[in-house]
Order: sequence, then C-alpha cells, then structure tokens
Amino acid sequence: MKTKLMQKVDYLFAPNDLIRIDYEMLQISKQRYFGFLDDNPFPKPPDTGTYFEMINYLKRKDTNNPQKIGPYQNITIFEAANRIASDLVIINGIIQLVAKHPELLVARFTLRLGILHEKGKGDFTIHLDNQDFEGEAFNVAPSFLKVKLRNTTSKWKKSEYRDQLMYILVNDEAFNFIGKAKIDDRVFRVKNWELK
Repeated sequence: MKTKLMQKVDYLFAPNDLIRIDYEMLQISKQRYFGFLDDNPFPKPPDTGTYFEMINYLKRKDTNNPQKIGPYQNITIFEAANRIASDLVIINGIIQLVAKHPELLVARFTLRLGILHEKGKGDFTIHLDNQDFEGEAFNVAPSFLKVKLRNTTSKWKKSEYRDQLMYILVNDEAFNFIGKAKIDDRVFRVKNWELK
C-alpha cells in the first residue's frame, strides 16, 4: 500500500510581500492578513465532539482536502491557531512600537510570519539608519510566559547574533500572573493583539 506524503504548509502571502516594507505597507499588510482570516475562517468543529473526532479536527490534516485557514493552506487547526496568534502579535506589536517610538515611522520592516524563518534573524527585523534591529514575538498563556521568555533569551544568548535582539513582543494578557517579577527590558507588551 502506497502512503501519501503530507504536503508542506503553504503561506498565501508572496515571499517578497513582507520584506523591507514601510509603515504604510505594514498597515496594508495588516488589512490583507485580516482579509485572509475573513475569507478563510476556521472550519466548524464536529457536532458530537467525541475525543477522537476533536483530536482529528484539531491536530490532523486531511491529505485529500488541504484546507485554508487565514493566510495558511494545508495546516492543522491547532497549528493555524498558534501561528495566527503569533503573527498578530508581530503585526500589531510593530504598529504599537511605532506609536510609542515615532522615530520608527521612517523605518522599514521585514516580517517573518508563521513559516518564514531565516538563520540569525528574529520573527521580524526593523531596518533603521543603516542598522538592523531583530525582534522575537510570541503569543503565550500566562502559565508559560516565564518558560517562553527564558527559552527565547537563552536561544539568543547562545547565538553568534546575540547582540542584535532588541525587542521581544508578547501578548499583554500573558502577564496576568507575573506579579512584581523583573522582566527583560527588551519585552514590549502588545495590547489588543487580536484587533483589526
């Protein structure tokens, strides 16, 4: 019996759409992203909701019917939810960074959403005055915030590019249980990450 190979996840943005874009194009890209979410909504869950159906619904691809969810094609529901949540932290986070630091209005931005990665680079790069500032971003539950921050900073400490990490964008509600603990100075709390 021949086994069908799983297709890789496809991204519906063109490869160059999010490289060295200006602030206006960042705003347009945000609207396009939400357009993908409107056009390719999450599929409805199974009616019975049995454990097996829910596991298949959340964590398995249908190789005969590669579905689109938001800007992704051929992705599981679970993976789409994680990637979309992080993507929105990147997009809305950079927009909020610019609001807080108006000097970034003249910067260019490279976004590496979802499946786009480049060695030695973060989830996004801010290009300003012939310098590149790298940033990481994630959307995390409050119970995993400390672990995720520790893993992120450790990864960069061990990297030859360690001095380039300038920003860590994190969804604001992740800080619900943090108390008065000291947070890395590079962390920027992204409010209302889910809003158009």
